[in-house]
Amino acid sequence: MNVDDIVAAKIAAARARAEAAKRRRAALAHRHAQKLRNLRAQESNAGMGQLPTADPSRGDTPTADDPDDVVIEVTEAEFHAAVRTSLARLGLTYAELEDQARRRDFISAQAQVLWTSVGGAVNPQLLEETR
Repeated sequence: MNVDDIVAAKIAAARARAEAAKRRRAALAHRHAQKLRNLRAQESNAGMGQLPTADPSRGDTPTADDPDDVVIEVTEAEFHAAVRTSLARLGLTYAELEDQARRRDFISAQAQVLWTSVGGAVNPQLLEETR
């Protein structure tokens, strides 16, 4: 395997990662648009004694069966405790995870998922204070 093959393999891997990210963003945008349609349907039916209806032709699903509509509120302390637990499970510090994100080279899929979930929302000082 020569240098050209290695470079070509890295380029192909980068393209595959970019394409996967593009598909994830498109799926997320689709889910958000669907939720917005469901919320608007709920608002328009509010006070009329009707349940919101789903339109399968638009890709809607009934809101009562949609587990994505569940909202769980946590305190800042609970959030940081969960982040600490996740980092400990991965054997990383927040600074290491942040560095992996900056380089776009995560040690595992779990590390990338954690960064996607909490990256930029964490106050590293609060992570250190409550240890």
